[in-house]
Amino acid sequence: MDHSEFRRTAVAPVLAAYAGTPGVDAVMLGGSTARGDADRWSDVEVGVFWARPPTTTERLVAPSVRPGTPEDSQSPWYDYLSLDGLAVDVEHALSSKVEETLDRVLEAHVPDPAGLMLLNGLVDGREIAGPRPELVHHWQRRAATYPRGLSIAIVEQHGPIDKFWRCQMLIERDNPVLLARELLRMTNQLLTVLHAVNGRYSGHVLAFKRLDAMETELVHAPAELARRLRLVFSAPPVEAADVLRQLVEETYDVIEAQLPEVDVARLRERFRADRQPTGGGVQAPPPVGLDA
Repeated sequence: MDHSEFRRTAVAPVLAAYAGTPGVDAVMLGGSTARGDADRWSDVEVGVFWARPPTTTERLVAPSVRPGTPEDSQSPWYDYLSLDGLAVDVEHALSSKVEETLDRVLEAHVPDPAGLMLLNGLVDGREIAGPRPELVHHWQRRAATYPRGLSIAIVEQHGPIDKFWRCQMLIERDNPVLLARELLRMTNQLLTVLHAVNGRYSGHVLAFKRLDAMETELVHAPAELARRLRLVFSAPPVEAADVLRQLVEETYDVIEAQLPEVDVARLRERFRADRQPTGGGVQAPPPVGLDA
């Protein structure tokens, strides 16, 4: 039995308990367990969609559930349970709120991270049960078409990758902690943009947790993306920064080819903007990415 099958079997009673609870429209298995690529570190994600706000008692119908969100807060609510050490995260949402979120993201093209996470979860969803499974199937059909307007909105929001000059500053200061933070910030923006260009939903960094599988999914992307991303966080600082610089420039090439509506010249100008150090009289090393 592989890791995904083990988790599907273990969580089946939880899905059944929620599916039979009054007020529930549908339940769904999500995440890596639903996709079939879980590993031994993977938790299990369960979505429960309600016709009305649930009480705490209704949310805790499955055994060993630990409440995470107070009852009087608004949808969604989060609870957690452990099945002999297997972590299960349960997200409860009102079906009406899901509809509102899909309208906001898919129709109004609002790049809301929580909404994008919901859509990503719906696309992955499997083992749908409850009295109204057709509701989830309807949401999945809507999510199957990624709007071009949403791609443009996300690229315009996350495409301006700025202050790359900080890399040289932090390398000269020998500050690997802040350098890593800057590299991660820019990498997250780059990957968010590439997902949007490729019509893939992503709402947070965990969407990028399997680099090789991600590279396979991103048809329009810089070559050898996974290998080069690993270099960004493993190569010596000057090389790492230069690899990221090249990845960003090539990502802008991809945007130009796939989304000509976006003003890529403006994105490049902002990315290439420099800040020159002053004073001291000591010759500084050449800028990151340039030959001495």
